[in-house]
Amino acid sequence: MASKLKSSAPKLKSHDKISLVSGGVEKTPTGIRGFDAVLEGGLPKGRTLLITGSTGTGKTVFANEFLYRGIKDYNENGVYVTFEEHPADIIKNVRNFGWDLDSLIKEDKLVFVDASPDETINKEIGDYNLSGLIERIKYAIGKVDAKRIAIDSLSMLFAKFSDKDIVRQVIFNICDELKTLGITSVITSEKTSDTEISLLRTGVEEYVVDGVVELALIPGQQQFLRKMFIKKIRGVGYRSGMAEFDISNKGLEIFPKIEVDRIVSKTDFKNREMFGVKGVDDAMGGGIPQGHMVLISGNTGTGKTLFGMHFIVQGIRDGKNAVYVAMDEPVEQVKKTAREFGFDFDKYEREGKLIFVCPSLIDISNDKLLFQIVNAVNEVGANRVVIDSISSLQSATMDEEAVRQFLIQASGFFKNKGIACVMNYLSGANFGAAKGQLLAELETNLMRLSPIVDGIILLIFVERGQRVKRILNILKMRGSWHSNNIFQYEVNNNGILLGERYEE
Repeated sequence: MASKLKSSAPKLKSHDKISLVSGGVEKTPTGIRGFDAVLEGGLPKGRTLLITGSTGTGKTVFANEFLYRGIKDYNENGVYVTFEEHPADIIKNVRNFGWDLDSLIKEDKLVFVDASPDETINKEIGDYNLSGLIERIKYAIGKVDAKRIAIDSLSMLFAKFSDKDIVRQVIFNICDELKTLGITSVITSEKTSDTEISLLRTGVEEYVVDGVVELALIPGQQQFLRKMFIKKIRGVGYRSGMAEFDISNKGLEIFPKIEVDRIVSKTDFKNREMFGVKGVDDAMGGGIPQGHMVLISGNTGTGKTLFGMHFIVQGIRDGKNAVYVAMDEPVEQVKKTAREFGFDFDKYEREGKLIFVCPSLIDISNDKLLFQIVNAVNEVGANRVVIDSISSLQSATMDEEAVRQFLIQASGFFKNKGIACVMNYLSGANFGAAKGQLLAELETNLMRLSPIVDGIILLIFVERGQRVKRILNILKMRGSWHSNNIFQYEVNNNGILLGERYEE
């Protein structure tokens, strides 16, 4: 178990100084999922980052994961300075994330400096003298050859200070000492509420650290949402704006806005991604051009999901891995449906050729969903993506404009990577067109999706001769020839079967 360290600081090694690289500050990855993407590589090495937020926003989890990932993923030992909770309580709490801090302590990779409230600290605070504490921290750093330190939290330490100038000087002394030692530091401090103008309790911490990240809990439509905002990081770039994040049993996961280089486009009209449905690919001029996004619009039961499954299967047969974004049905139901048509999605998943993304539709956000898709694409090296379905986003908690913004960002990403995407849209208006009017009102125009997507395939029910028939029309295929004919098609045990040109 962790114990308080006595002050007898050994001489630190020369490589503990700040490391700079030619052209800028060297960065060190935090290892926290998604956060390094927000930071465009990681934290400036040897500098101090302040994490602030009200109670329950995840400050302590952040500090713990920063140290844990550093040790486990980057071989950077750490020191945890606690002013609020006792080390035993912290060690017990983080076991829920699968983090075994006890073993790291035994291996001399992690050490606690217990500065939780006691008479010694209270006396030092009264005299505005923290030299003893700084010596204990320096001793801990030398003991495990630490490269990272987390200090949690300054709010307790300075609760009794009334002179802000002294507070600023004390914080500056701590940060300056850590910077001199070349230690990358994360310090937490509490905000009294998520609505007050002043960031922090003392109102001065942000001016003496190198970076400030604010965490907040914001009411959503059905639950509280966690948001992160980088206010500043000196000397380096980062992605601005709010980023949503979650705390799960694996720790923190941040969902940054995806970055797309719109100058780069890997679209290719000569390289076609086929459905493998006889007649359909021919009617599309050979299939979907590489990097294009095609919307399949139709009513319930027209076969939208089945078209997506054909696209997945044919891609895997052609050596193209795929991502299936399941929003209409649970993944297990998707797999069961696929088996009915002879498609073994379980096998493809086991072989690492297919990966599922199954997002929660409760208070879903653009950034979170896009980040999940991007991660899945990168994980399996996908060339194809199926989104089933776009209409589920609007029926959940995304408004029309949010759906459009999601598609604009997704389209840019797919074009940048040369990924072909098929997505479904439930259109109730395309059912029961009268004789002589096969194509009913196009509901996709109401959401203004046509300018965003590269192709639109309509699947329509018509009632003729006491029968309900399915008909198909390729309404749009940007930059490519396609058939203007209206085709009849059927759904049988083998999937989609395209028939002849439909005649009234």
